[in-house]
Amino acid sequence: MSAPSPLPGPRRPAAWSALCFGVGILLAAIAEVPALPLFGAALLLLLAALVLRDKYPRAGSLLFPLLLCTLGGLRFATCTTLLPVNHILRQEAAEDREGLFTGTVAEEPEQHQGRTRFAFDLEEVRIDSLCRQVSGRVLVSVRDLDLHADLGDRLTLSGRLQRPAPARNPGAFDYRAFLELEQIHFLLALRRPEQLVAIDKRPGPWLWERVVLPVRHSVEQSITRNLSGGPAGLLLGVLLGEKYALPDELRADFRLTGLTHALVVSGLNVALVVLFFLTAFKLCRLPERLALVLTLVAVALFALVTQLQAPVVRAGLMAGALLLGRLCGRPGEVYNGLGLAALIILVWQPASLLSLSFQLSFVVTLSLVGLSQPIAALFPASWRSHPWAGEWVLMPLCACLAAQVGTAPLIAYHFNQFSPISLVSNLVVLPLLNLALAIGMLTGITGWCLPLLATAFNGSNYLVLELAIALVECFARLPFASVQMSRPGMVSLGFWVLLSLCLAFAHHRLARKAALFLALLWGNCAVWTPLLRSPALEVFFLDVGQGDAALVRLPDGRSLLIDGGERSPDFDQGERVILPVLRHLGIDRLEAVVASHPHNDHIGGLIAVLEGMEVEHYLDSGQYCDTWTAQRLQELVREKGIHYHCLAAGDSIAGLGGAGGLVLHPGTGFVSQGEEPVSGFNNGSVVLRLSYGEVDLLFAGDAEQEAEASLLRWGGRLRCEVLKVPHHGSPTSSEPAFVGAVQPQAAVVSVGQHNKFRHPSPAVIARYEKQGVQVLRTDQRGAVVLRTDGKTIGWQTMVE
Repeated sequence: MSAPSPLPGPRRPAAWSALCFGVGILLAAIAEVPALPLFGAALLLLLAALVLRDKYPRAGSLLFPLLLCTLGGLRFATCTTLLPVNHILRQEAAEDREGLFTGTVAEEPEQHQGRTRFAFDLEEVRIDSLCRQVSGRVLVSVRDLDLHADLGDRLTLSGRLQRPAPARNPGAFDYRAFLELEQIHFLLALRRPEQLVAIDKRPGPWLWERVVLPVRHSVEQSITRNLSGGPAGLLLGVLLGEKYALPDELRADFRLTGLTHALVVSGLNVALVVLFFLTAFKLCRLPERLALVLTLVAVALFALVTQLQAPVVRAGLMAGALLLGRLCGRPGEVYNGLGLAALIILVWQPASLLSLSFQLSFVVTLSLVGLSQPIAALFPASWRSHPWAGEWVLMPLCACLAAQVGTAPLIAYHFNQFSPISLVSNLVVLPLLNLALAIGMLTGITGWCLPLLATAFNGSNYLVLELAIALVECFARLPFASVQMSRPGMVSLGFWVLLSLCLAFAHHRLARKAALFLALLWGNCAVWTPLLRSPALEVFFLDVGQGDAALVRLPDGRSLLIDGGERSPDFDQGERVILPVLRHLGIDRLEAVVASHPHNDHIGGLIAVLEGMEVEHYLDSGQYCDTWTAQRLQELVREKGIHYHCLAAGDSIAGLGGAGGLVLHPGTGFVSQGEEPVSGFNNGSVVLRLSYGEVDLLFAGDAEQEAEASLLRWGGRLRCEVLKVPHHGSPTSSEPAFVGAVQPQAAVVSVGQHNKFRHPSPAVIARYEKQGVQVLRTDQRGAVVLRTDGKTIGWQTMVE
């Protein structure tokens, strides 16, 4: 039996329609086109298509895809930008002000690590004495409170609405954009009992209260009756889509081994539901039409029980189309069914196209259907025709290869990593997870009526799940199980898509020639683009909270890091901020790390950097410090053979790829080899002046008044275009004489939001602004990125 053609054909209208509709959504999301122009364009295209369809049928057929693209963009724009007049996002007075918020619980609350979260549809807001009727959705987070709220309950809560955090550093997770895909625009945190003002228990929708929730709770109880920990969390994740049931360490191992896609409910769940119920109805000798109808009902119920997650909706719609086709006597077609599922989801929730769940679900299915057979065709015919090796070894191998080819760019784009071990891990672990899923479904089905049989199923499933977890942990510990990489650009993703299409048509000579041409073209682009790029100096003033960290990309492509932010029991800036930024930018080696002084908010994050990154040189002032952080850094320098250099005023730093480095501080008396100097660690900060062409940058560490007075002796060499403001803009720094001597055009203040020190000082900011200096603060703008060719300076900030 021949495989279906890898591309939608003329008899697959749903597939073509979904493709055009999705392209329109993507273009509208990238270009941020307003709804009104799109509405006008759609109207004009519709009128043109109606006028031309009879006289010029070919022109009409060309206009129809354009119309679908425009409608996709229009649907996206109306859902994301056209908000009601009373929407909470339009009520500027409601943000970050204490008030009372009344509304309805919109989703079943989720619990994770002592925290409860649920979506909350606002109805009324009362701030001071002003009461307004509003609309919009808020994400409520409850910690250390006994809140028993269910779907449909009406609550009155007190607190402050906060906007979700945007991406504050390059490559960071954009929580605000993620929640906006769910139409959530504000957060509300509950920490005190008095914040729960009133609760009105109301029944939810009948179907949810009487059918969906009882079924879901019954399945959960059947599983957790005998299973716990990792096995229970893994099974609840793949069976019901529980997001937080799996321990974080195990989730990280699945990501490292390229098995992230296995942690969510998938089309296999729907296939098993169809198989179980069709088999059961056949054994009960029900008429075929009635069995098909009841199976459709079971699929719909399963989709509701798993909270309508994208893979289940996709598979459910495809299964529904195939079952309805069988009911009507018309065979289904896989690409058309997939297109119909995608079109329905995108019309219903157009922003889902931008979610990883939607992308993985459809890309994996397309890859399995379109690439498995072409990949198998690359193997000798004798292998494919072997009685058992062809079906049980070669075809699963080809299916895993197809899935890897399809999902590799998505994983690289979203997680900045590639897992070489993923081919082996998928071949070995996925069959075990599929077996565990089948047994878990039998447990859920029998748990409410045959608990002893469900216990037996749980016992056997425990062995399967433990084996799968042990294998995943073993694969994750192997060297080079995962390789960190920079996020691929749109050009690289485009090349990958074209190469995948060429592979799908590998039996055509033209496709093979095209694949060779594209591979050579991509290789030339990868080699020549960096060489032809004009040299420039880039500085990333990273947002590391109340601390300092600046990444410098030198004109020759090498990089150095100045300070690394804070390390605390709750948050490590090096691990959570700096290393992800380096991976996002494709930096796997640092030429030098400069530590300005041994305070934790400057060197704490450097521990993770030295542990996880190749570093050639480590530079500091030589100041002795007996803290664990400072001692650990010295240990790492010795253990990893990093070249150590002690800096002092007057030293020059060579080998900066066309840039120059001059150390202006610390001078004599500001550094002690045995104890903290009299002037303190701050005044012993390394002050570094970087020069590139006509542009000078001054990194002033935490220098305070004494150090600034010493720096004045440099006279005109203290002047610069860009100043990293000393000591986070504290009132003990940035003295008028110092600011007047530096005369910067721009000043960057590295400071944490709502910090306990109340930095920066308003008087200091006013001092800079009075001299016409542009002040850029990381607490307001996130990371600040500077790029200069040695003459002009360009700025970019992560937060508007």
